[in-house]
Amino acid sequence: MADAVLLTPREILTGFASINNQNVLINDEEYLKLDPAMRLFYEKVRENLGLACIAGHLRGCGYSVKALNLHGRNPSDEAITDLIRRERPSFVGISIMYDLHIVDAVRLLRCVRAADPTVFVAIGGAFCTYNAKLIAERIPEADCVAFGEGELTVEGLMNALAADRDWRTVPGLYYWQGDRVRSSGPPKLPDLTSEPWPARDVLLRHREAGIRTPVASTYTSRGCHAKCTFCYVPRAPGVVGNAWRVRSPVDVVDEIECLQRDFGTRFVWFNDDNFGGAFEDGYYHATAFAEELIRRDLRISFHCEFRVDTGLIDREALRTLRRAGMASALLGMETGSPGMAKRFRKGTTVDYNVDAARMFKQERIELEPGWIMIEPGTTIDELWQNLEFIVAADIAVSENPFSFISRAIALRGTEMYDKVVDPLPPEIPGLHGGPAWEVLREARREYRVADGRVEDLWRAWSLVSGEVSDRKEGLPFVAQIIADATRLRRARGGQGLRPLLSRLRTWVENLPHLLIAFLNVGLLLADENPPDLGRRLEAELRALVDAYDREHLGHTYPEFVEETKRTCGEQVLTG
Repeated sequence: MADAVLLTPREILTGFASINNQNVLINDEEYLKLDPAMRLFYEKVRENLGLACIAGHLRGCGYSVKALNLHGRNPSDEAITDLIRRERPSFVGISIMYDLHIVDAVRLLRCVRAADPTVFVAIGGAFCTYNAKLIAERIPEADCVAFGEGELTVEGLMNALAADRDWRTVPGLYYWQGDRVRSSGPPKLPDLTSEPWPARDVLLRHREAGIRTPVASTYTSRGCHAKCTFCYVPRAPGVVGNAWRVRSPVDVVDEIECLQRDFGTRFVWFNDDNFGGAFEDGYYHATAFAEELIRRDLRISFHCEFRVDTGLIDREALRTLRRAGMASALLGMETGSPGMAKRFRKGTTVDYNVDAARMFKQERIELEPGWIMIEPGTTIDELWQNLEFIVAADIAVSENPFSFISRAIALRGTEMYDKVVDPLPPEIPGLHGGPAWEVLREARREYRVADGRVEDLWRAWSLVSGEVSDRKEGLPFVAQIIADATRLRRARGGQGLRPLLSRLRTWVENLPHLLIAFLNVGLLLADENPPDLGRRLEAELRALVDAYDREHLGHTYPEFVEETKRTCGEQVLTG
């Protein structure tokens, strides 16, 4: 039996454009059936670090906790109700990290209530930080909704329940009282210098299931000093004074050393909002961490996220971080347009962005640019500036170049959300009515860009580029078909199918060039502004992609896949 059960819902794709780009394509059982070579494409799924931090904190307080991350699983309603009946917890927490979690969160809540109508249920997580009151209003089956950092809030709830005290005095909650939803005030924030390490239930479960665990998630800091208009982190509830707080670098490296020893960790996601912090403080914190890794000779690779205006855009700092294992970083450039940068309140210039990109390339660190191509005020001229910057800074070489085709989402809690004065009715394909739909339709504001040509560009760009991205995501499966057929051929003394793999490799390697042509063709046509611009854009972009496919594959991509299946099937049958 457990004092608390903590649940992370599955992601449910609704067709609604999401801020989350970490969708799990297969579940654990499917993973184990994959060829070992294919598993490489699924080993960097992130843990729910918020849930892990709360589980670790509660265990440090002496409570027994059952934490279950359903990311990559598909348990039935009966499995959830059986879990609650078996564990008989006094508290159930459901963590909604992203908008994609809310549909399954409602299902889990109802399963918990069916299993035990009296158990105390709280909803929390990152998505609740600026939607807590809304969620409490729309999903009254929950006893409360927690917002902000949750460790001390959940500890307070557990202590109140154990002592039979009024839990409504615990800071950081929204709850129904009488005929309306009330708040207990902003949450208290934990002292990061004394917090226990995140619990590793996901890694333990994967290791027991025979799934390799070379990847883990942790953090070195929380918060961000900046005021970007598209981001809600600057308005984090409970933050007073310095919005950026840190852990001891020695403590972080101690944790990594433990992860290596217990799980064979070789790659770490740092989930910091701003790994580089602010200026000198960020510089010294990050380099102290890197130097501690180097001193202990811990061989890891890691990925982090930071801003251009941190102290880390410095040759010495980047060189030290690379020596310590920083293989890649998401850098918050956002735009190559001075006007858009000013509206985003980035606090940097386009020239700084160019210098940062050049420095990353010189230090051989993979750069993943944070990028917003379109926002409510974007003009055609600013889109040309974005294209010119992408070419000049040579940043279209990311893992998926077509991720540059992006649109700002005006999320509740951001300044951008507040400034959308005439929001459009939201479209949520695949979801019709119910509490999840009611939350999603208010958690953001849809907008129309003033220049209709920009809207036409967005519709055509996003539609056709989405098809290109889908092809890239499916490419490992096509490669697997070729590899399987090659092994069978060679086992029978025949030759492999290397030319097919070479064509696929060439197709992937040249995607940055396709992106540049894709953007250029769209902007030239938008400048011309012919009648029926939207239809013309889609037709010309599709023709461009088909020509690209034929140049590198000999066929359009769908035709190449079908030919590959036929060829490989015949090779398997004939040897």
